[in-house]
Amino acid sequence: MGVLDQLRREVDQKKSSEQQGIDSKLQREHAYKQQILPKMQELFKYLQELVEHLNYLEVPVRVENYCSRYPKLGVLSQKDYKISTDGFGGFSDLNKLMQINITFYCVGAGEFQYVVQGKAAIEKEIAALYSRHLSAKNQRVSGINNEEVAKFLVKRLIPVRLRFEVDYEISLIKVIINNYTDFCTYTESWQSGEINEDFLDHVARYLLRKDSEFIKPKISDEQRDILRKKLAVIKKAEGKSVYSEDSSL
Repeated sequence: MGVLDQLRREVDQKKSSEQQGIDSKLQREHAYKQQILPKMQELFKYLQELVEHLNYLEVPVRVENYCSRYPKLGVLSQKDYKISTDGFGGFSDLNKLMQINITFYCVGAGEFQYVVQGKAAIEKEIAALYSRHLSAKNQRVSGINNEEVAKFLVKRLIPVRLRFEVDYEISLIKVIINNYTDFCTYTESWQSGEINEDFLDHVARYLLRKDSEFIKPKISDEQRDILRKKLAVIKKAEGKSVYSEDSSL
């Protein structure tokens, strides 16, 4: 093959790659406008009304046994709901909706305190409280044999956030939940077709701690694929679609 022929081949390969990139971008834009955006707008309308009703009724949700690590938290009340769409507590253009945030607090009276021993353990505790966005103070106290000891005073005020955001690259809606219980973070992704009345009802019931069905046990991608294949075989035999019958995977 001559030099010019080789260059032609490389140009053709580059043009093909560029065209594939353009096609993929157009597909993502189409999926967002036709599938993802309408579902995000539906979510926002539902959640906005839910927040308005909860704040108007002013009936706190009782939260017991929030975290086994801090039993002194006691019984908390869940209240003060807010909704935003821009990540800063405000609202973005709903025709370009990329995220929806629901925030609220689990609140109890006053503070609780405990003691942590050892420099490494103290630093770890400070980092953990900071990452969980808790309001806390610590003061050094006398320890035995010059061991570092710190007394922590923590407000019974836990910020909770549910975020629904567009995973634009793979055309999914991702749900991220922070501090809902046990200071954990949960993440799950959903296809637009799975956002329906049942989904919205599960969100509301989960938010109000009426059940925990919205959060599924975490499984690996390999386990998920195996389950999907098994379900596909079953549903094919029944003449039904996997996703129309089981949206939990």
